[in-house]
Amino acid sequence: MKSVKVLILSAVCVFVQAAGSAELSLSDSLKVAEESSPQVRKADAVKDEAKWKKVESFSVFLPKLNVIGSHLLDEKFMRQQVTIGGPPTTILLIQPYTIWSARADWMFFDFLANYDSYRANSLVADATQKEADWARFQVRQQTKMQFYKALSAVELEKVANQNVKTLQEHLDRAKAFRQSGAGTNFDVLRVEVQLNEAQSEKLNSEDNTILARQNLLNNLGVEDEGQTVTGDLPVPSAKKVSGLQKPTTIERLDYLATQDRELSAHKAHLAAYKHWLPKFSLFGQADYYNNISKGIDDQDYNNAYQVGLAMTWNAFDGFGSSARSAQADARQVQAVETTRQARLKSNYDFDFWKRRYLYSASLYQAKLVDVEKAQESVRLATQSFKAGTRTSSEVLDAELDLFRARAGVVNAQVNAAEALVNLELAIGKEL
Repeated sequence: MKSVKVLILSAVCVFVQAAGSAELSLSDSLKVAEESSPQVRKADAVKDEAKWKKVESFSVFLPKLNVIGSHLLDEKFMRQQVTIGGPPTTILLIQPYTIWSARADWMFFDFLANYDSYRANSLVADATQKEADWARFQVRQQTKMQFYKALSAVELEKVANQNVKTLQEHLDRAKAFRQSGAGTNFDVLRVEVQLNEAQSEKLNSEDNTILARQNLLNNLGVEDEGQTVTGDLPVPSAKKVSGLQKPTTIERLDYLATQDRELSAHKAHLAAYKHWLPKFSLFGQADYYNNISKGIDDQDYNNAYQVGLAMTWNAFDGFGSSARSAQADARQVQAVETTRQARLKSNYDFDFWKRRYLYSASLYQAKLVDVEKAQESVRLATQSFKAGTRTSSEVLDAELDLFRARAGVVNAQVNAAEALVNLELAIGKEL
């Protein structure tokens, strides 16, 4: 099964890498992330470990069977003096030269300590399954956020490039007007300062585009082969979450996992506390031995058996069991507080990210209006400049307002996308 997963993962990675400078969409990113994420692989390994731990804890309910064989290669037996109606006589305490023994033990009652241990491990296995599924959901949400950030960086770079291009045109025009006497050196210097700032912002936006794309590829586990991020930023809509109510019960898988771990800690504490009580078991042993001749394949074998009831009571072990019981109690308290902390944080996260999304959606609509107004302002300023009623600086100011409004639209979109991703994480499902 693992080899099949490796082959699938390799095929997906090769497909993305072979594309070279091909386009990388959101759906492609999500597919690769779900297959290659270290976070998902680690969670799956933890889940497998917990499942086998559950199997191990179940084994205590089954009988244990041990088979032992031994053969003496050399011997010097002990001697014992006995008196039987006369002077003392020394006899050899002969042991079997060859013996085969089979022993079965079955603990049938321990005041349910083993059952509590099994339930504790079973609950941990359930928790790790939920945590593995939650890890996949988290990776999916994180990939979406990284993709949107990379996409917004591309859009902001386009705005910065257009800003530099426009300022360069204004600078050329201001220099021409200065030479013709229609402009002043002040106009040229003002545009040069703004152009220098815009060029710095352009370099910063280019760096942000590269770093955001590389961050996405690194988290996907894909080599940088010049892939380009393509797609559209989601359009925020307040209607999407305005009617969303805080869940009365938390259905997030990570929270449900903490509840399982809390109950598991309680069961583990019960099991550890029962070290004071005795344990009862049945045993049976069969021996097939040869204490007459030394050959393994000789025919001088006899048999013996014994069946009985055993009790084990750990009356004192240097307080080791008491210490383990106290540790289990402390882990139980930790689990309870972890669950309570997760519940409080979930309530806060829901309110915070819902409000942040509604704000970003409202800001997005406002920025769209700003873009329309700025476009109209540029149109009017350009016409007035041609008519001689406005200056080139006023046209430049109108165009700069338009660029800022366009950048505001992109920022509002990516902020809304981030808020929606975190809101989905807060409720544990996609909207």
